[in-house]
Amino acid sequence: MANILIVDDAIDAAEALARFLEKNGHSVHVVPDGKDALLAVLGEKTDLVILDLLMPEMDGPSFLEVTRSYLRLQTLPVVVLTALSSGPLLDRARNAKVNAILIKSQATYDEILSTVNSSLHDKRT
Repeated sequence: MANILIVDDAIDAAEALARFLEKNGHSVHVVPDGKDALLAVLGEKTDLVILDLLMPEMDGPSFLEVTRSYLRLQTLPVVVLTALSSGPLLDRARNAKVNAILIKSQATYDEILSTVNSSLHDKRT
């Protein structure tokens, strides 16, 4: 079982995804923005982050830039789940070395689960 953090200000959608991941054996915590996410990854064991890019307080790329500045978080697996298909926020996320980028309108729960599991596996090897 992995400890997964979902960072998304669309709380209803994030909680629905959390329930799906929990049914598939993961422990999941949901926070609404990058600021809360930063506090979570610094304070508790997080095995993987599912990250939206457009959020209040601290957007996804800013969260990535700060977390990547911590040595112990440089290899934290991050799967971006966003409505964006292009643009500077997406470019910044790519530059922060995320494991995968999925588009919300196209990604199924099964695809998200597969991406999460493969990202966790890649971290272990």
